[in-house]
Formats: sequence, structure tokens, C-alpha cells
Amino acid sequence: MTKNKENKQFNVAEPFNKAKLFDKSESIEESTASNHAKQSCELKCLCEESLVQTGSRCELNDHLLQELRTHQVELMTQNHALREAQQSLEAARDRYADLYDCAPVGYFTLDKSGRIVEINLTGCAMLEKERVHLVGQLFITYVAASDTHIFFQHLRDTFNDSGSIVSRLRIKVQGNQVNLIRLESLVTKGEGVGRTIMTNVSRPKDAETHNLEWLRENRMLTQGMFRLQEEERRQLARELHDELGQWLTAISAESQAISNSVSKDSGIYSGIQAIKESAVKMNEVIHGMLYQLRPVLLDSLGLADSLNELKKQWCLHHPEISFELVFKGEFENFGELINITVYRLVQEALNNISKHACASRVVVQLICERDRAAPGNAPLPSFEDTLFPMVSANLPANDILWLKIEDNGKGYDSDKKFDGLGVLGMRERTIAVNGEFALYSKPGHGTKMEIKLPIRQSADIVQHDSRHDF
Repeated sequence: MTKNKENKQFNVAEPFNKAKLFDKSESIEESTASNHAKQSCELKCLCEESLVQTGSRCELNDHLLQELRTHQVELMTQNHALREAQQSLEAARDRYADLYDCAPVGYFTLDKSGRIVEINLTGCAMLEKERVHLVGQLFITYVAASDTHIFFQHLRDTFNDSGSIVSRLRIKVQGNQVNLIRLESLVTKGEGVGRTIMTNVSRPKDAETHNLEWLRENRMLTQGMFRLQEEERRQLARELHDELGQWLTAISAESQAISNSVSKDSGIYSGIQAIKESAVKMNEVIHGMLYQLRPVLLDSLGLADSLNELKKQWCLHHPEISFELVFKGEFENFGELINITVYRLVQEALNNISKHACASRVVVQLICERDRAAPGNAPLPSFEDTLFPMVSANLPANDILWLKIEDNGKGYDSDKKFDGLGVLGMRERTIAVNGEFALYSKPGHGTKMEIKLPIRQSADIVQHDSRHDF
């Protein structure tokens, strides 16, 4: 019975327990589902947050990448500019190095003890040593023993004074020879070294020799040029005289024949007279051109008669100017070169006087002196007192032809530069025959020329030039 009760009780209570368990199960399931939903929601939020953060990070990464690329471009540009600046600086450094090393004078730097700190290649060449053997050495070791005191004094003055110090001394070179040099040193403020220029001044005679050689060659060229010029003028004058002169003579003869065969009242006669007048005018023009190109009397009668004819022609065109032509001495056997030179000099002088002098009187003197000194025993003035320095060939005083041309015109300041070529051409003609040329002029006191021509040496020049083809 008891057992049955218990079974009953158990049987009655059993449904209750199942329901309770079911409820608990449902509760647990609901709780689990709720937890899963909550966890899913949290996971979803976490995923969304992760996605947001990932997107932000991608945007940040893109921004950083863009900035890095921008900085890269800027750095590349700066690097290119720096490279160009470096190349420019290197080129400037090379230029200044070339300017320093290849200067025509020696540059070097000395300290207070006289040691060479720096030196350029020109200085090395002057001392005949390589740079590696000169830097750090005492400069006194290259100075001649007799001039060491000059260098020590130069060194003391350089570092004690504020200005530039200049000295001349001799340096030793290979072969037991010495060269005379000029040192100019200066100490820059704030620096303890003296910057020095070294110039070789031991070769002035070489330069003078070269200049004299060039001058001699230029004179030879000038002589040849004037000779060719006169030859061309002679040929042109001959062509004008022989060709045009004959044609003009023929025109005049034909026109005269026609005028004799027609009536004076006809129109043909007046036309023929106009032709004759034109032919005469052309003949006069050609005659004047012939005198300018080549004086006919110079070849046939000589210098004196040619100058007299030149005076006559010039006075016809300038009757307001008094012209005095003076001859002293004998004027024979001068040779073609002297004759044409004197004629051209007088011709050019008269041309300048008529154009620029405003003179009322002209005096031309031609003095031939054989085996005697200059007229009045007065030498030509020094070049300081003349417009042009006189060029002398150290000629003997005998057999000299003096040409003096003087006017009372307005003159001019001989110290001022002028653009004319007339006087310059006269000077060149004089030098071409180894002569001397001097000119004096002052404002209001007219102008005077004195020209000295060697007769014999001028003849020698003609013979010498005939052996050359210019």
C-alpha cells in the first residue's frame, strides 16, 4: 500500500516536473537565444565598427600615400635644383681656377715668414718649378743673392703697411740665369697672408725688337702700296689721255666739220655748237683729272716745273689766297720716288689749306742741301712739341731735301684728336721714304709743316722695292 502511494504520489508529481523542466528548458533556450542574439548584435556592431575603422584607415592610408608622393616630387625637384646648382658652382670654380692658373702674370700668397702658401701655374712657370715643389717653400730661396735684402724689405713693408707695396728684384732660374721681376703685394684686412703679383719685366728689349720689326715690315708694305697706287694712277691717266682724249678730239673735229656745212640760222648749227661746248668742258674736266692722277710735267720736265704748274692751277681756283713758291738748291736727278712724294705732299697740303685753314697767304719752300747741315742749324722739334712724333731712321745729315709749308690760317689745337686723313696720309708718305715729319699749329696762329727727306736713301728704296712684288 505504501508502495502504491508512493507510486501514486510520484505519478502525480511527475507531470509537474516535466512541465517545469520544459519551462526551464524553454527558459534556457530563450536565454541562450537571447545571448546568441545579443552576441550576434555585438558581433555585428563590432564588424560594423571594424569596417568603419578599416574604411577610415584606408582613407588615412590613401591620404598619407598622396602626401608621400607629393613630398617625393618635391624632393626630386629639390634634388634636381641642387644638382644644377652644384654643376653651376663646379663650372664657376673651374672658370675661376682657369682664370687664376692661366693668368698672364704670376699670382702667389705669402705668409709672414715669406713661405709660399699658394701659387698659380704662371708663377710656377716663371720660377721653373712644379707647384708641389713650391708650396711651403721660402720664396727667398729663388731670389738672387744680391737682391735678398730687397725681398726682406718688401716682405716687412707688405705686412706693416696698409697699401700696395711694389719692388723690383731678380730671381734665379735654371742655367745660372736671372730674370728681373716686379712684385706687387697687398695684405687684405683680417688676413695674415700677403697676396702678390709677379710680373716678368726682363724682356722689354725683345718686345722693342718685335715692334721695330713690325714697323719695318709696315713701312715696306706702305712703300709698296704707294708705288702700286702711283702705277695705277699713271695707267689710268694714260687711258684717259689716250682714249677719251682722242674721242673728244674726234667729236670736236666732226662737230666743226658739220657746223661748217650748215647754215648758222639752222637748228642743227646751234646743236653742234652745244656739242662743241660740251666737248671742250669735258676736255677741261679730264685735264684736271689728269693733273690729280699724274702730273704730266713730272715725268717730262721734273719736280720744279711740275710744282710751278701745280701753283698755277691752284691759284686759278683760289685767287683770294697769295701763294709763294720758293726753291733753294738744285733739283735734278732726285728720282721718281722723291719727285712724286714731294708733289703729293704739296698737293695734299694745299688741298687741306683750301678746305680748312681759311688762310690768305701760303708759303711753300723746297730746299735741297747736299753735304751740309739742316737750314739754320736748327734740328726738328721733339715729339712732345708736335702733333705727330717724328719718326727718324737715324739718317746721315747730307743730301737732304727740306719741304716747308706754312699758312696764316686759323690753325687748330694740336692736342685734340681730329678725324681727317690728309695729315695722316702725308705723315705715312714721309715715313715710307725714311723721312721725318713735324707739324706745328695753334689756334689763331696758322699751321706749319717741316718735312725732311733723305735723297740718296730714297733712291735706294726704289731699287730695293723693284726686287719685290707687292
